[in-house]
Amino acid sequence: MQNRHKYWLPVALILSLAGTIATAEEQPEEEIPPWYQFEVLIFERISAGAGSTEFWPEDPGTPSRLNAIPLTEALAQEIGLREPIETAAPPAPEPEPEPFRPLAESEWQLSEQHQHLSRSRNYKPLLHVAWRQQVIEPDQSQQLLLELPRSSNPQSAIDEPLRLEGTIRVGVKRYLHLETDLLLRQWETEDGMTGDSLEFRPAFRTFRMQSQRRMRSGEIHYLDHPIIGVLFLASRYELPTEPVEDETPVDGEVESQPKQEPVSTSS
Repeated sequence: MQNRHKYWLPVALILSLAGTIATAEEQPEEEIPPWYQFEVLIFERISAGAGSTEFWPEDPGTPSRLNAIPLTEALAQEIGLREPIETAAPPAPEPEPEPFRPLAESEWQLSEQHQHLSRSRNYKPLLHVAWRQQVIEPDQSQQLLLELPRSSNPQSAIDEPLRLEGTIRVGVKRYLHLETDLLLRQWETEDGMTGDSLEFRPAFRTFRMQSQRRMRSGEIHYLDHPIIGVLFLASRYELPTEPVEDETPVDGEVESQPKQEPVSTSS
C-alpha cells in the first residue's frame, strides 16, 4: 500500500520531540556487543475519519511469532489484570542487567509524550514498554513479541482476538536497525443471529503496519501510519560499575589528639 500522505503528531508533541538530539551518527565496531535501552510507545489514531481515505484489505495476515519471546508480561499490571508485585529495597547493582525484562515506569524516557497523547482527543496510547538488551547483527537478533492483554472480564475474553499484537526486533550494523510488524483491531458491533437467539456479534477491522527503519541512538523516531503510530527511542546503556572504596581520609576525618588546656598555677 502506497501512502501519499504524512500523518503528523500534535504540535505540543512535535515540540517535545524536537528537543531530543542524536548522540551518534553510527555505531562503532566492538568485540563485545554493546548494551542499549529501548523504549516503544504505540498509539492509535481515534480522530474522526482516520484512515477512511485508504484501502484496507480484509485479511492483511498476522505477524509471525516464530522464535519470538514475550516482552510485555508486565503490562498486565498497567491495565489492572493482576495485582502489582510488591518490591523491597532496590537490589545492589549487578554486573549485567537482565535482557528483555520490562523496566519500571520510573525508568521510562517517553513519559511526557505519553501524557501528551493521553490528553489528546485524536490519539489513544495502547502500549508502552522499555527494556535493555545487547545489540548484534539484525539477522541474528532476538525477535520480541508485543501483545496488549485481553479484557479482564472472563466472559468477554472468550474467543476474543487480541486488540494489538506484533513483533519488534532491533539489530546493529553501522547503524541501529528497527523492524516492526504490528496488527491492530478496531472493534465494531453488528446485529447477528447465533442459533435461536438474537445477540450482538463482535466484528472488527484489521490494520497491519510493517516497517523497517535505520536509526540513531539518542533520537526519538516516529513511524508513520494512518491508524497506528509508534514512537521509538534507543539509548546507549552503560553497565553499572561497583564503587571502589577509597581509604584515604577526607578533611575533618583525620583523628588527632585532643588539645590540652593550660593548667592554672595561680593560688
